[in-house]
Amino acid sequence: MKNREISWTNIYSLQLLPAVVLWVLTPLLEARTTIVASMAVGVVWIVVSIFLSKLYKGCGTIGWVVGWALAVSGVLWLGLALLHLPFVPMVLFQAPFMALLTYLFEQRNIQPPFCQQCVIKRGGIWERNLLGDYTRLEAYYIIRILLFGSLIVSVVAWVLFLWGIDTQSRLGRYFYLFFPAALCVALILFETIRRWLLEMAIHPSGKGGKLAMNGEEGMEHVFSTIRIMVIAQEKIFLVERTDKADKEEIWGNGAGLDIPIHHSYIDYCLNQEDELQKVHQIVNEDLHIEDTNIRKLSLTNSEDLFHYAGHYILFLSDKDIPKMERYPGRWYTVEEIARLNREHRLHPLFRECYARLCTVVNAARTYHMNGERRYPIRGYKPAFTLRHLQELNIEFDDPIWLYVSRHNEDRLLGRIDLWFQKLLRKRHSSTCCDA
Repeated sequence: MKNREISWTNIYSLQLLPAVVLWVLTPLLEARTTIVASMAVGVVWIVVSIFLSKLYKGCGTIGWVVGWALAVSGVLWLGLALLHLPFVPMVLFQAPFMALLTYLFEQRNIQPPFCQQCVIKRGGIWERNLLGDYTRLEAYYIIRILLFGSLIVSVVAWVLFLWGIDTQSRLGRYFYLFFPAALCVALILFETIRRWLLEMAIHPSGKGGKLAMNGEEGMEHVFSTIRIMVIAQEKIFLVERTDKADKEEIWGNGAGLDIPIHHSYIDYCLNQEDELQKVHQIVNEDLHIEDTNIRKLSLTNSEDLFHYAGHYILFLSDKDIPKMERYPGRWYTVEEIARLNREHRLHPLFRECYARLCTVVNAARTYHMNGERRYPIRGYKPAFTLRHLQELNIEFDDPIWLYVSRHNEDRLLGRIDLWFQKLLRKRHSSTCCDA
């Protein structure tokens, strides 16, 4: 397996370059030109960030943040110009807006639309880290640095502006233009060196390359991870997983309360039937249960197709509950898990898996597959429970439910989408009648 090469699409801080160029060229441009350039570059960069995530499978979040910051600041400058107010440094608007967007993304989970498509196609951040793809985790790390850098630039710029430092002075040009540009360039160099060191630390060690080996008959081996969530009597069984135990894995994923059954192995490429038989075999060997009720929650493949992680749900009957005593854990209710999540005591992998389960179940109970509500009461959403979960007639791994959770009748874009679907359905039916 070839080692992953560092390309410009993997250096996410390069998406700061439009802001850097605009800051450097501002002393050479007129005020009107700067306003038009800020709005135009901002709109173009928003579109570029969307295509970056779809075509190059990279993270376009930083580009999306920079694009909106440039576009909004251009609109604000235009308003000041129309009101005949004095021209102010653009960093006074751009840096706070970048800090606001990165804060909403990093702390409030308010993300660009293409982030959900990325999760649907490639899995969550910790799930991809388990598969050896640490790029999404690095993107979050760079976004967190960008948040603190934007806050520093915002505070410094506004203090100097309120102090009366003119934009045409040497001190004003330095702190309003060259200081934020220099911080962005430093972040680009930092990420480039960091990514190079990570690649040098991972691939030459053999840990990444030895996961895919050629078999005796020329077949490819696959590094597989199977994780099984155990549910019984409206409770989930969890065990404490420590950092020391997790370091035995090639890709560490932190510590906290996690599911008990977690198996990693190397085998030939498996189809879905062989994979499900492997899950039944694991349950039979660990718990000695013959008649199992297992449902697939999700299956994520890495980009090189040599790693995959499968998440499953095992529904235990009352008579099989005592067999879980072999694990050093206990049963947790939904309310207890919600409290532990607020206290950050859940394992990152389980937190992502449980969030996916909650999202799928809530979406399926609230909406139809086309996004229309199941109940006439607008805004009503059933509370998430584990009751009758195994009788729920849906496929938990169907990505349509993750899409419906964001695009439904209760959201503006979802209503527009439903309106177009109804319009096309009527047009299609009238054509059939005319035929």
